Amino acid sequence: MADHDDDIPMTDEERELAERGRLLVAAAVAHPEARAPQALREALAGAQSGAESEAGASAAPAPRRPRRSRWLVPGLGVLAAAVVALVLALGGGGGSGDGPGAPSIRQVAAAARMPATAPAPAAIGGTPPLLAERVGRLTFPDWRTAYDWRATGRRSDRVGDRAVTTVAYRFRDGTTIGYAIVAGPSVGPGPGRDVTLRGARYRVSASAGRRTVTWTQAGHTCVIDAPSTVSATELVKLASWA
Repeated sequence: MADHDDDIPMTDEERELAERGRLLVAAAVAHPEARAPQALREALAGAQSGAESEAGASAAPAPRRPRRSRWLVPGLGVLAAAVVALVLALGGGGGSGDGPGAPSIRQVAAAARMPATAPAPAAIGGTPPLLAERVGRLTFPDWRTAYDWRATGRRSDRVGDRAVTTVAYRFRDGTTIGYAIVAGPSVGPGPGRDVTLRGARYRVSASAGRRTVTWTQAGHTCVIDAPSTVSATELVKLASWA
């Protein structure tokens, strides 16, 4: 019998990607600031349901490895990225920005956790060490030597009426965080509690398995978004290092 593409078993990497896509879709559909048209929301809900069915099939005992659809894994990634981008572009409703077009901290954090689209900026040294990426007068830090967080990629987004530049960093255990800098004047601090370190104030918040730290530096709003497994102490230490 001839082989069919639908009989190709999912690899561990593809199952992990499908699960990440499912979580992104679920978060986007339920996001309180998402104002996507109903048809798009229903399509996203359908994609989420399909992902859950696929995940359930992979967990059920069977003599053969689970089948996968040729379009399911990449389709989830594209759909999830599209809806998150739509949420970012729509803006508003967050109540934590300054001005009608300013992004909220939640929107900036959402951009910071999206996949990198360009290589990591090069290390340029200095004291403290920096990377060859900057927004205005503020340059991204090189945490590799001091803390073993290595820059792995970068991306640029338009969130509300602001340009947002993000550099992704990875720890030796594989944990990834995003450090975003918002161009233009600082925006509202968003929800959370204040932490003061060496005279500087940082706003720390946690929600839905994520933790963020927000602060203003060189006139710009900075946001580090991370999994909740990264402690607030670690994030504030990184934010205050430069």
